[in-house]
Amino acid sequence: MPFRTPTLKSNRLVSPRKEEGHVHLDDTDWTPERLKTVGVIKLKKVPFKVKLFKLVATNGDIDWPVTNGFDNNLTAQVAQKANDVHWQVGQQFRREIKQLTGSEKCQCRKARSQRNPLACCYHAWIPLKVKAKEFKTTLYQIRQNLFYGHLKTGLDNTKITTYSGI
Repeated sequence: MPFRTPTLKSNRLVSPRKEEGHVHLDDTDWTPERLKTVGVIKLKKVPFKVKLFKLVATNGDIDWPVTNGFDNNLTAQVAQKANDVHWQVGQQFRREIKQLTGSEKCQCRKARSQRNPLACCYHAWIPLKVKAKEFKTTLYQIRQNLFYGHLKTGLDNTKITTYSGI
């Protein structure tokens, strides 16, 4: 069951119980027992309740994924798996778009002036992704094959003569 788990920032105001009021996520003592009993929380300025999970990485980083699904099958392990998949997909997308389209060469600093070059990079990435899926290969092989025929033709029909009169 794929579901997207957005994560909260640690300074987000939440209300685990109505009588406690709103407190910061990082100011609350979130023991494993408390997370099991609380689970469903109210976020400040959000009109509905959400289910909260605390995921601690091996390096100590904490993610706070939330979902508005209250299915009993939604456990911390399911949230961890969904969070890992989301992270992998995001990292892979950023790496591919930077390496294959040259988006890292954009020297624009303001967000407004970055929109067009990054949109063009995205539009260049989409056909590569479609062709890679169609040919069951990687995007890197598709991109390399784009230039292979052109380079081979250019090298086979070279017009440069070499000097050999020594």
